[in-house]
Formats: sequence, C-alpha cells, structure tokens
Amino acid sequence: MVEACWAPFIWNDNLKTGCKAICFYTVALSIVLMTFIVFNMAGGDSTQLYNPLFEADIRYSMQVVGGLMLFYFCCLIISSGLLVWGLHVMIRGLLLPWMSLFGTGILFQLIFGLWLLGGYYIYIDCVLYALIIWCWMSYNIYCWMVVQSQYKILAVLQSPNIELLWP
Repeated sequence: MVEACWAPFIWNDNLKTGCKAICFYTVALSIVLMTFIVFNMAGGDSTQLYNPLFEADIRYSMQVVGGLMLFYFCCLIISSGLLVWGLHVMIRGLLLPWMSLFGTGILFQLIFGLWLLGGYYIYIDCVLYALIIWCWMSYNIYCWMVVQSQYKILAVLQSPNIELLWP
C-alpha cells in the first residue's frame, strides 16, 4: 500500500490530493491522445512505428479503431470525474470505473510494447519505443497503485464496526 503520492510534478503526502492530481493527469492525457487520434483519422501522418494506428487503413479500420479509442478516452474522462466525486463524498465504488478503465490502458501498453517487439524485431529502434512505452506504463501502474491505496483506505473507513452486545 502506498502512503504518499508522487503525482506529475507534485509530491503529496496526502493520497486524496495525489488522486486528484492523477485525475487531472488522466483528463489532460486523454484530451491530448484524443486530439492525436482525430488527427490520424482525418488523414494525418500515421506512419510512425510507435503509433497505435500504424497499420490501420485510413478508410475503414482506422475509423473503427479510432472511434473505439475515442470512446475509451471519453469514458476515462467521465470515470476521472467519478473518481474525484467519489473522493469528495467518500464512496469507494466510484473509484472502480477509473481503476478498471485505467487498468485496461495499462494492459494495452504492455501488449502494444510486446507487439512492437514481436512484429518489428528487425528494427532496433522498436526496442527503444517499447522501452519508452513500458517506462510510461510503469508510471501508470504507480498511479493506479495510488488510487488503489486510497480505495483500500476508504474500505477500512467504511467497514462496519460490529459490537457484540450479547455474550
């Protein structure tokens, strides 16, 4: 369990404040990636190996996969709002959508890095791309662990204290 949080450029000894910073990071990152996806879907340059839409066809598969990614990031933004609201009203169930969606993103980063290494192993720069993606993934795992620690704290605070009155 994490007791303090190093969120993007901020050191917090309070997990609640760290989770709010992580929500800001999630929303900002989602907006940037949504802009990049819309650029690719509109016919922008998607010829870089590290681009998740690298081998997508501009007419069909990029539109479908890009639409799914846009839907995912919209859901991630909504779940970030639910996370902040859940921290405000201390309902741990509102932290679960963010944890599951962000965990899915972490899993995608792992699989995408493996796909880069397996599919394009003859290009040495793919190893660098995979390592950068995995470094970013490790930071995202840390952010997920911070929110999970706050979830566990809320679970302890919300656990009923049953007192047996009859011997």
